[in-house]
Amino acid sequence: MKFNLKIRNYKNYLTIFLLIVTSISLLASYLLYQSYKNKEIKEFERLSRNTFLSKTVKSVFDSLNPRFVFKKYQVKSGDNFEKILSFYKIDKNQKKIILKKLGKKKNLLNLKKNQEIEFLIDYKDKVRIKNINFILSKSENLFVKIVDNNEEFIFEKKIINLEKKYDFVEAKIKSSLYSSAIKNSIPAKLIIDFARIYGFEIDFQRDIWKNDSFQIIFEKYVNENKQLVDTGNIIYANLVLKGKEHPLYFFKSEDVIDYYDERGQSIKKTLMKTPINGARLSSKFGKRKHPILGFTKMHTGTDFAAPKGTPIMASGDGVIIKASWCGGGGNCVKIKHNSTYSTVYAHLSKFGRNVKKGSKVRQGQIIGFVGSTGMSTGPHLHYEVIENGKKINSQTLKLPSGKTLKGRERKQFEIVKLKTNVLKSNLIFENN
Repeated sequence: MKFNLKIRNYKNYLTIFLLIVTSISLLASYLLYQSYKNKEIKEFERLSRNTFLSKTVKSVFDSLNPRFVFKKYQVKSGDNFEKILSFYKIDKNQKKIILKKLGKKKNLLNLKKNQEIEFLIDYKDKVRIKNINFILSKSENLFVKIVDNNEEFIFEKKIINLEKKYDFVEAKIKSSLYSSAIKNSIPAKLIIDFARIYGFEIDFQRDIWKNDSFQIIFEKYVNENKQLVDTGNIIYANLVLKGKEHPLYFFKSEDVIDYYDERGQSIKKTLMKTPINGARLSSKFGKRKHPILGFTKMHTGTDFAAPKGTPIMASGDGVIIKASWCGGGGNCVKIKHNSTYSTVYAHLSKFGRNVKKGSKVRQGQIIGFVGSTGMSTGPHLHYEVIENGKKINSQTLKLPSGKTLKGRERKQFEIVKLKTNVLKSNLIFENN
């Protein structure tokens, strides 16, 4: 019994001893921490009095949160300038002043979709604008500087000097003209122009074969840094199909700008043979088994299969007499070209810009994009040609040739053709 009591007392003493040691250790740690903390505070106060270090620290924070920030805004559909200022949370008082001052400038605030506007914004206290740069065109900007606390607005028009140069591209066609042109860095706009030029005579599905080739000379405009800003006209084009060349030359006559073959004959006709580039002819004009209804009926047009969104061109000049839903034809456009011919374009995914009933269109203008609306099994263009009220086969239609240059115009054309051929030789030499 005494033995057990001794053991119990021993355990109690040990516990008390450990508690005392732990308390002393914690107290020592606390005192050490307080001493370290006091040293840190004193060191911080000393450093804070160091002017150079204070400026350095401030500059670091300023670099992380800069006072002046450059912003570029691209105008979207439905935007106005007040909405854009609100988007950047511009000070309300300055916003009112800016809208009043800029509103006095004619058409300045009539913004266009995709137009770009650049801002230099001051985030010091309130969010305020220092400079605005309206990019009016590829060669013209209007710079607005706001000074003296919104009291003065300085307007400066900047003209960007562009230099016109010429570029020559020659390439083989692998899968399609469009994909081969893109791989050779030809802008999409020029590819559409190229297709429009040859669209009167060439069927881009049946006439072009793998390893055929093309050549193109086009105008390009570069800025002072030699960066490409815009492209101009195609001044020479050549499709080499099965070894046979089809060269065309750009020529301005007294009354029209057009493309002519080597004999001085215009390639332009009333209607283009193919109003779409790079499409596959998927269904011809004539009787066929309807892919949805299942029975045989007359197919009154030509179907061109193409990826959704492929641009569709007006096959001739004319007036739009319909641009809306056409039942089984989905979204469709109907154009009256003259007293003889009309054309229909069906199953569009969407309409082109400003395409509406009553609008005038030019040959080659984008009127819509390939889709699969209405009764359709996949994306394609259903194209119809109507002659004197009767639907006919667009692919067998014979149209009269265009203008043939004669006399003085023919002599002028021969000079232009010679100069173009010399330019072509020089560009080929430079590229090699």
